[in-house]
Amino acid sequence: MEMVVFELSKQRLTADNQFLKIQTRALSRARIMSETEKLTQQREDNMLKLRGLRLANETSVKQAGLAAQIKMKSRRRPGFK
Repeated sequence: MEMVVFELSKQRLTADNQFLKIQTRALSRARIMSETEKLTQQREDNMLKLRGLRLANETSVKQAGLAAQIKMKSRRRPGFK
């Protein structure tokens, strides 16, 4: 049985190497973009969570202030404003 050896030309080897470089670069870029998008989404989620907590806190402070004002008005002596 004869053993067939394929010899690749120098031009073919160069083309294959360039293709692999470009492919590797594209895959790396895609991975980096995916990670960046993931971090951006996490940041947005955290910002929305913090905004919700801040708004809830502001609402409770306002309600406490209104309750205090109502309590103060009810403590006043009758006939005085």
